Amino acid sequence: MKYKITKILIMISLVLSNESNDNDLDVYYELYDKIFETFNTNYVDSLDKTKLIKASLDGMFKSVDPYTKLYIGSSKDRLEIMTKGKYGGVGMQIGLIKDTLTVLSPYEDSPSYSEGIQAGDQILMVDTTSIIGLSATESSSLIRGEVNSQILLKIRRPHTNEEIDFNLTRANIIIKDVPYWGVDKKGVGYIRIKKFSKNTARDFRRSLKEILLNKKTKGLVIDLRGNTGGLLSNALNILDQLVPIGEEILTTKGKTDKSNRSFKSKYQPKIPNNFPMVVLINRSSASASEIVSGTLQDLDLAIILGSTSFGKGLVQRIYNINDTTSLKVTTSKYYIPSGRLIQKVDYLDNDVLTDGLDDRDSLFYTKNGRTVKGGGGIKPDIEIIKEEVPLLVQALYRDRVFLKFCSEYIHRKGLMHPIKMNKEIINDFIKFSKTFNVQYLLPGEKELIALSEDLDINYLEVDKKTDSSSRYPGNNYVIVDADRWLTIRNSSGKAIRIIPPQKHNYNTGEYNYNELGQIIPKTKVNQFKNSDFSYMTKSIERFFEKIKLLQYNDTINIKWIENALLRELSLISGGEKEKIKVSLYNDKEYLEAVELIINENKYKKILDPNKN
Repeated sequence: MKYKITKILIMISLVLSNESNDNDLDVYYELYDKIFETFNTNYVDSLDKTKLIKASLDGMFKSVDPYTKLYIGSSKDRLEIMTKGKYGGVGMQIGLIKDTLTVLSPYEDSPSYSEGIQAGDQILMVDTTSIIGLSATESSSLIRGEVNSQILLKIRRPHTNEEIDFNLTRANIIIKDVPYWGVDKKGVGYIRIKKFSKNTARDFRRSLKEILLNKKTKGLVIDLRGNTGGLLSNALNILDQLVPIGEEILTTKGKTDKSNRSFKSKYQPKIPNNFPMVVLINRSSASASEIVSGTLQDLDLAIILGSTSFGKGLVQRIYNINDTTSLKVTTSKYYIPSGRLIQKVDYLDNDVLTDGLDDRDSLFYTKNGRTVKGGGGIKPDIEIIKEEVPLLVQALYRDRVFLKFCSEYIHRKGLMHPIKMNKEIINDFIKFSKTFNVQYLLPGEKELIALSEDLDINYLEVDKKTDSSSRYPGNNYVIVDADRWLTIRNSSGKAIRIIPPQKHNYNTGEYNYNELGQIIPKTKVNQFKNSDFSYMTKSIERFFEKIKLLQYNDTINIKWIENALLRELSLISGGEKEKIKVSLYNDKEYLEAVELIINENKYKKILDPNKN
């Protein structure tokens, strides 16, 4: 069956290429059969025909664009979660923490939430299957299943060190891609949209209604940051609620009649006239997010704030080939009201998808006459330079140290939301995080490693593998460098303590460090063949080690750590809504958006600079 599907899809690709006539199709059909059978028959090892066919399809689609894809089996199931807006499961977000499958967050009103599964719980078994060594994706496929079917999860709870069995009944887990909305103390409404799935427009309508019923509401912030898109229909339905009736909001152009369409707003907008709106975007905002933000920008209905969006101006349609296989095909390009196509061209080298982008630097005009450009995404009206996350904090996030600490700490301390941060929480976290071997490189450290290796190869002629295995036998050891800084290292070479020259009496060299903490001279101190090079690099290494030891004293790092702890503790104690709410307290882009809505004159001047 899959072989027949392959033939059909190859034929589709040849038709789409516009480079073949009907006679060519028959020739290529026969040619593919002959090449495939010749290869499969004569190759030296046994081959999996299914994998070969799948690889040939993947290669075919990659030659066209990044968005045309084949979905088979579990990948098709994941695609249907977005289109159906629900799935059969127990309702929790999971991920690997140090190779252990861990509950990151149970979803509200789900079986896992109702039965008392907590963030930080470690999943050991699903029914009779051990999931040790499985990926999060593989584990998810075991946990999901038919609605009303039973599942047994064996869980270890770290903060009590007990193993618990949870007998759960799978339910319809409704996708909530509008997880939070509300009105702040200044009267500014806020709606967060994570994805454009089947339920997004419905939930947006509900949230907008609640915000507008609040008599204090002065304007609205729509947050599309990190929203990679989804269903076009839901983006259009959201615009129907914001754009005056009859306004053109989108045009699509493709090969077929179904692909050539013009969309206009169908209803009277839910918002009052001249209602201030700000849309937040970033470089991960794509597709449907760009349709919403770009349309509101072109019609001068909202100020766009943040950083330039992704740049995906292509529309895909899903074709169900059979029960287990779906094909997502790029069928058209879309144009927002000003007439611009926002597709970026950095990976395209064909005339099909780049057609229409030759004028990407040409000027287009919004309804009020402001100039905007095509190609390369939606450029915000106000660009905000995003603060770089400190390297230490990046490493702590990457290794999920915040989540691991908070999931145990909140139960041990009995914390409840709203979380009130204090120095005790921060200090306890710092002590906890120092027990992790969090690896990261400071600026310049990568270059130092390369320099050190180059010196070894070209001057010291040291085999680093042999050298490291002989010098570091598995115990702590001591090195006193040329400047007499004493460094105690563990068996992997990581510095665990640094002592300045004035606080010890040891000469330059290497020493043993026994279990009693005594520093004992070696009978033969390893000397490098060229000590000048060694001392030069070791001195710089010691500098980086000292800097890393001071990272937890850095005020900027502490600020980021405090914010991260507040978000994670709020997630565990109050769910995703509470986490999003507290994350706005120090959100530079959101705070700027609030000020724009409050400052009516500034807001109007940006949208209509020619009006007095």
